[in-house]
Amino acid sequence: MQRAWNFSSYELEVIGTIQHIINRMATNSFIIKGWTVAVFGIILLLNGTRYQALIAVVALLVFWYLDAYFLRQKKTYKALCNEIVENKLNISDEFFSMRTARHEAGIEVPRPSTLMRSKTLLIFYGAILTLTCAYVGILSVLPHGG
Repeated sequence: MQRAWNFSSYELEVIGTIQHIINRMATNSFIIKGWTVAVFGIILLLNGTRYQALIAVVALLVFWYLDAYFLRQKKTYKALCNEIVENKLNISDEFFSMRTARHEAGIEVPRPSTLMRSKTLLIFYGAILTLTCAYVGILSVLPHGG
């Protein structure tokens, strides 16, 4: 049996706003991945010293954390949206606030440090980190390595 939702225009607007935020977080995550590849390439291709490789690793870790943060925000707002839709019959006007604190406790949505170990982020950033370590190893063997 399918439920018939009777959302008011205000409620639909709140749900639409949350979905817009979810899309924005996904876009931010995609942009972070692009910046990661660009900055990583620029740092390593400019004269290629071990110090630059270490700077690339630091930049990689910062971008990795930011990506996990945006993924967490996306999951938090998704949980908020799902809660609004699922509890339509048992809600008050206060329920439609944009406060996500009840989802940020880490119970429903993991912390960014946990999300950094998610399969998709670990594969993407782990591959770049592995290549950076290999690059540093090659630089240390070469006589002109920084």
